[in-house]
Amino acid sequence: MTAESPVLFDTLTTRSGHKIGVLTLNAPKAMNAVDLTMVNLIDKQLKRWEKSDKLVAVLMRGAGDKAFCAGGDIRQLYDSMQAEGEDHCRYADNFFSGEYGKNYRVHLFSKPLIAWGNGFVMGGGLGLFIGANHRVGTETLKLAWPEVRIGLFPDVAASWYLSRLPYPAGHWMGLSGSHMNAVDCKDLKLTHYCLTHAQQDEVLAQLRQQDWSDNQAANNHTVRALLHALETPVVESMPVSQLQPVQAELDELFACDDLSKIAARFAQHRSENVWLQQGLDNFKAGCPATAHLIMEQLHRGKQMSLKEVVQWELVLAYQSVRHPDFAEGIRAMVVDKDFKPRWQHAHVDDVPASWIEALMHSPWPQDKHPLAHI
Repeated sequence: MTAESPVLFDTLTTRSGHKIGVLTLNAPKAMNAVDLTMVNLIDKQLKRWEKSDKLVAVLMRGAGDKAFCAGGDIRQLYDSMQAEGEDHCRYADNFFSGEYGKNYRVHLFSKPLIAWGNGFVMGGGLGLFIGANHRVGTETLKLAWPEVRIGLFPDVAASWYLSRLPYPAGHWMGLSGSHMNAVDCKDLKLTHYCLTHAQQDEVLAQLRQQDWSDNQAANNHTVRALLHALETPVVESMPVSQLQPVQAELDELFACDDLSKIAARFAQHRSENVWLQQGLDNFKAGCPATAHLIMEQLHRGKQMSLKEVVQWELVLAYQSVRHPDFAEGIRAMVVDKDFKPRWQHAHVDDVPASWIEALMHSPWPQDKHPLAHI
């Protein structure tokens, strides 16, 4: 791998003669947004490391100080949606099927996998991050599912995680796209540790000094003990909770889980809390059809296995790139940057059930699903 490669791979030798893998998303100018090439590179290397007897743990990080990964490269998806003939949506289909299948394998990675959540961790980047079994949030963490603003849906298995958060946290995160900091993420178990970004080198140095074995349970215990020990002295460096001061307001806003009533409460509510009000404004500007999909995700995802979620969400992705809202959201937020998307429906009450049913309709028989055999 050269310094120009979009993903860098390195190994560090430990005191016991084992290896620590270091995976770096290397597109800092794009806040390490992932494309199909990067997804394939990551998958290929993790397979190699999985098979290596010497490799005992992996640390996954983003280049630069701004982001672990701010999502997928949605400009490439937009170009794919605008293409004509056989190229129409071809890249988008390949990207989503590759991303979903390969991110699912990240969840199954058997060795300690540390994800370093510094700066922005959003969308497709969050899908990669959440698959790690040791998730670190730093003092600058901004974790979010912002898809409501671009007409997609919280993807890459978000249905699995959002639906299992304490009510109404998952609903709020999905519908508002609000950024969550390290303290709140740990409280919600979206991350496991709070560390400062400056501690990354110390973490790598201490990983090299540990006594590793061939027992994965023992190695996971080693990582937990190390990261918890480093966490204790820096608690005061972390930001204060954003959720706790507004919990009563959120409980009132989500007194029931009917989308029409939630939207009405959002419209009527004015908060003195800047963070909460920003989330309300995000929802108001967001895609009404996406809001309906999010409610379906939260309802259905809780009853599904992770594998079932991955397979179902690929259907949503396939249909979303063929419905106009997603392309319009990217146009408004990324391409033209007028920040005035013209959604197909003006309000959640205007979205017919048939529209949402079409977004959830599988184009494949069950045995022909691209991820039928993951």
